[in-house]
Amino acid sequence: MRKSTVRRGIRSMCAGIIALIAATFFHSELSTFLMLGIAGEARLTFLGFFLAGMLGGFGALVAALGLLQSGEGQPRVRLLPTLVLLFSLIVLFFVLTYTWITSPTAPVLAPGESISI
Repeated sequence: MRKSTVRRGIRSMCAGIIALIAATFFHSELSTFLMLGIAGEARLTFLGFFLAGMLGGFGALVAALGLLQSGEGQPRVRLLPTLVLLFSLIVLFFVLTYTWITSPTAPVLAPGESISI
């Protein structure tokens, strides 16, 4: 096993999960920060999902390739910090998903509409 290649693949998967989190939960904040309109926000979300898929798939292939290669004569590399980062990002995604599902949302009013109590 060539640990440096496996670590590179896991880091690519981590980048894919970060892109997925940004596209899923923070797309409106990112589009506001980048001064995009609603169409730009939709393109940003699509780009985030596309980038997450590409980085995750590439990372899985690189990590599998690193597992199949011989690691003779390679320097020692620690995989535990990278694996902890990967699992913490996965947990963060599920925590954000749970809070998004369970948090109450206020009804959105149309411009000029008022609330009658």
